[in-house]
Amino acid sequence: MRVLKDIEPRDVWYWFEEICGIPRPSGGEARMADFLVEFAGRRGLGCRRDDANNVLIVKDGRGEAAAGQPVALQAHVDMVPEKKRGSCHDFDSDPITPVVKGDWVTATDTTLGADNGIGVSLMLAILDSDLLSHPRLECLFTTDEERGLTGASSLDPDWLTARRLINLDSEDQGVFTIGCAGGSDYHLGMEVAFPGSAVCRRLRVSGLKGGHSGIEINRSRGNAIHLLARALIELRREVGCSIGSMTGGSKRNAIPREAEAMVGIPAGEMGRSEKLLEDLARRLGKEYTGIEDRISLDLDETGSGLPILDDATAGRIVDLLLALPHGVEKMSGIIPGLVETSDNLALLSLNDSGLSVDLSVRSPLESARKALGDRIAAIGELAGCSFSSGGSYPGWMPDSNSELLRGMSSVYRRMFGSEPRVESIHAGLECGIIGDRTGGMDMISIGPDIRDVHVPGERVSIPSLQRFWSFLRAVLEDLDR
Repeated sequence: MRVLKDIEPRDVWYWFEEICGIPRPSGGEARMADFLVEFAGRRGLGCRRDDANNVLIVKDGRGEAAAGQPVALQAHVDMVPEKKRGSCHDFDSDPITPVVKGDWVTATDTTLGADNGIGVSLMLAILDSDLLSHPRLECLFTTDEERGLTGASSLDPDWLTARRLINLDSEDQGVFTIGCAGGSDYHLGMEVAFPGSAVCRRLRVSGLKGGHSGIEINRSRGNAIHLLARALIELRREVGCSIGSMTGGSKRNAIPREAEAMVGIPAGEMGRSEKLLEDLARRLGKEYTGIEDRISLDLDETGSGLPILDDATAGRIVDLLLALPHGVEKMSGIIPGLVETSDNLALLSLNDSGLSVDLSVRSPLESARKALGDRIAAIGELAGCSFSSGGSYPGWMPDSNSELLRGMSSVYRRMFGSEPRVESIHAGLECGIIGDRTGGMDMISIGPDIRDVHVPGERVSIPSLQRFWSFLRAVLEDLDR
């Protein structure tokens, strides 16, 4: 039974509910690509698909706007697969179940996939319509954006003939994004041994808000990996606990919400350990007043004979996690309120395969990303870690003289009687890569109001999407008038 069938704009919500039924986690977009190719075939539209499962669908111009210069529309088909603890949802096989709550469409226990499923649905609604007036459209559906923009990175630049591109991956209606940060991934590794064993309990850090490591990095939210290290150093110092395996974080571009470690509590020290964690949770609550309100540090029952590190190695690893940077490194000196450079301490794994720590650095400046990478490497070297760099993608430098910006701003003023907010953002967008691969395009990124992206409870505003749909149709009809 469809739950979104009576919500306007019906065409857009129809396609959104359709793609909610297609599993499409990052790296698993083949079924979505199949769907898009079939969609284009049924309508006689030009279509291309590559080995990365990127899909291009081309539609000739229609109506009075048909003679205008071509426009490329672009969105990514993959979604961040996050769910609440205890959820049985399988992102590789289960559909997303949207729920209407007041003026919002959300999902109960999982991410909704509005990032960037709404952009995909807007494009499908346009491609499916015989009534809308628009120039020739080149609709580009990219893959694996959330794990490192790898779909866009493999794009054949000859696919696009349009020199104007509207990216539909923004999350604030009325905001025109004309620039974004680039990114670099860094990895620290260490071979470790677990020479001992002990009766262990699971120390869990949970209850944090997390969020997008670009969009929410300036909100000073807690990083579960850092807080786990704080709890471990107190337990080591006060009761002499031993340490076993660890894990933390879920995605490179998500601020870690949860982390855990196996800890051996000395005999007779359990009560004191629980009191130490209660006190630390209380102090953290004060430190994060107005930011985090559910920080939880728990010791769960586990079992006996579990592997533990030697004391020296445990100390080096905890010190490493405390020393690694996380958060805003530098604010922009040009654009007020814009984060220029930041780092997300994103992923932690410690087991018999070794220690693995992944960090994601963002900045529009390659030199700033490299400088922060050098600092991470130096910290890692002091702890005895190997260092390597992974994926990197270019930033998108803003152009305040953009013709596309002027044209879309004119349509916005006419429709809403006010100026749009024009900004550059700290998050990464595929515009930087697409512009780089095609030799430069006139680009802008827009979207309706979407909140809590990358975490369970992600939601999209119904009234905002209604306004945005009207605006997008007007842009395609009137841009060249």
